[in-house]
Amino acid sequence: MAEARSAVAELRLMRDLDERKPTWKDVFYSLRKSAFRRYYRIRNSIRNGVWPASPSTLGTVFVVLLVLLLSEPAATDSFNRWLWQFEGWFRLPQGLPRLLKAIVISLVFGISFFIVLTTVRLYLLRILLSYRGWMYEQLRRPSAKTIFWSIVVRLVSGYHLSLYSCQRSLPRMPVPPLKDTMQKLMVSLKPLCTKSELEELQEMSEEFVNGVGSKVQKILILKSWWAPNYVSDWWEKYVYLMSRSPIAINSNYYILDHSYWTPTANQVSRAAQVVYSCLTFKRSLDREELPPLVIRKTIPICMAQYERVFSTTRVPGEDLDELVHYDSKDSKHIIVMRHGIFYKLDVYDSKNQLLSPTNFELQFQSIIEDADNYAGQLSSEERSLAVLTALERSEWARTRKQFFNRGINRESMEEIEKAIFCVSLSTESPKTLTERGKALLHGDGKSIWFDKSQNYIFFANGKAGANCEHALADAPALGHIWEYVMTKEVLERVYSEDGRCMPMPARFRQGSFSKPQRLVWDVSAALATKIQNAMKFMNTVHN
Repeated sequence: MAEARSAVAELRLMRDLDERKPTWKDVFYSLRKSAFRRYYRIRNSIRNGVWPASPSTLGTVFVVLLVLLLSEPAATDSFNRWLWQFEGWFRLPQGLPRLLKAIVISLVFGISFFIVLTTVRLYLLRILLSYRGWMYEQLRRPSAKTIFWSIVVRLVSGYHLSLYSCQRSLPRMPVPPLKDTMQKLMVSLKPLCTKSELEELQEMSEEFVNGVGSKVQKILILKSWWAPNYVSDWWEKYVYLMSRSPIAINSNYYILDHSYWTPTANQVSRAAQVVYSCLTFKRSLDREELPPLVIRKTIPICMAQYERVFSTTRVPGEDLDELVHYDSKDSKHIIVMRHGIFYKLDVYDSKNQLLSPTNFELQFQSIIEDADNYAGQLSSEERSLAVLTALERSEWARTRKQFFNRGINRESMEEIEKAIFCVSLSTESPKTLTERGKALLHGDGKSIWFDKSQNYIFFANGKAGANCEHALADAPALGHIWEYVMTKEVLERVYSEDGRCMPMPARFRQGSFSKPQRLVWDVSAALATKIQNAMKFMNTVHN
């Protein structure tokens, strides 16, 4: 069965797609793109490392010191003599030219000054951002103290912020006093307990504060000294990854598109434009071109969760799940689903450019045609593999280990897990918000790969939405991406009058690109039984 499907795994596409072999020119463009990507990564790392100072500050200090040492103006005579004292400390050769000596002294002193300046500004900004008074004041009527504070923050922050430049300057999460925590706990329990129960709980809380609680509190304080957030890793582990409940409904959440307005009723055009916009957002993340979110144009927000919103998969474990994130160099494709059939679609051409929306249209349309023709050749179980991700986590982990750890199943599973995100081209056309919400939250269980960080679902009537895995990031991070996509549809003309995607500018030249590849699975009788049981479980839970 698997051999027969493997023979037809390569999908036949229309000839108007660019399938020519890469030329030397394409290879050159690819190498140039790779070199530029490496350069920008190194540049961004340097900028983030020295922020809130600027690399140009080092050059300025070096030039100023060099000019002072060589010109020796009378106004800075004492400072010049002090600088020349470093010549003896560095034990520079006597025959070394004066210019080289000045360069060495300027460079060493400039680097030292730059490091001190960067460190001072970094910790000063962290102290300033620890101020919380602005939270309790009206936006348009801040106090003089808050106004002065915001001015100082902006001065210390310096030049334009990049995506992750503020991360080291953010104040650490403070550990609340243990007694305050216990008092708030008792207040919250008061409406739920009787008087005698409250008295008993009060005695237990006092015993906890005077016993093991104080020891645990000291551990938390120690952790808060070196961890940016003393609770985030434990929260991710114990609240999300250790939970054994199915993540469908219990953890994953959905996002709707425009409530009633639909920019186009053409399913493939809507899918092509949304996917293209999501990938441009990802490109801005990879290049760190996206500015960080800032409150009141002053207070930066932690952007750490944006690092894993794409190319991330939750891998099930018998006792504990694991979040696996893939680098952009290893994750260059998306997975497209139709009738429970999976297709790998590369999103970059030979020049390392994103496919244009019009080419995405052609790719999606060809996938729909192939899936509609091919679905009848597969059994119900072969078209329901995604339902396994809706099982209880321990059960799914055992099933994955038994049936997806080797052979063609492992290869296909790796393609899904390495994908940037998943796309589902649904045959349904939900009309009401409730119907759309149900379809996006769980659907039929066969059209959403719940382990993936993002699943974008496109309905036959042009409506769309997303299903997102919760452990890797909170909803605002994924909502930011979706807001960008939806806003682009409103503010820009991305669809023509007939609802098709607008073509790219005339100067754009698409390189050669791969055609979609249908993923192949070996569904044995034992695996088919597991899938049937998963479908029964899904129907029981969701009905």
